[in-house]
Amino acid sequence: MEYNEIKRLMEDMGNSKLNSIKIEFPDGTKIEMEKDNVKPCKQKHRVVEADDDVQEEKGKNEVVENNIDSENKKYITSPMVGTFYSKPSPDAKPFVEVGSKVKKGDKLCIIEAMKLMNEIEAEEDGEIVEILVKDEEMVDYGKKLFVIK
Repeated sequence: MEYNEIKRLMEDMGNSKLNSIKIEFPDGTKIEMEKDNVKPCKQKHRVVEADDDVQEEKGKNEVVENNIDSENKKYITSPMVGTFYSKPSPDAKPFVEVGSKVKKGDKLCIIEAMKLMNEIEAEEDGEIVEILVKDEEMVDYGKKLFVIK
């Protein structure tokens, strides 16, 4: 099977409603494709109480503790794996900074996943107490992004 044929199959799969496909050709060639159904924009994220276990493993054995101890503070976590962006473009101001007052629905950041820009919004009113990741840092699902009170 040639590259152009494989490319066409991938495009057809992307444009179809199929989630996965397995094909075995008479010459022994096998192709298996599966869609990652990430929906763009306005993704839900988990808000975790700050008094939960706040230890995060760094590297193999190094453990770092976060000193967030107020009952009113909560974490805003990443709803997906991707690249964290604090601002809409490289020359723009960040969506929020430490001390920013936010209302439910305000944009906090963008997480780019599979070339899709997903806007992360505040789930509740509050104040940004701490930003836990740097601009353009890779984040995993559940990674703590902000502390809000």
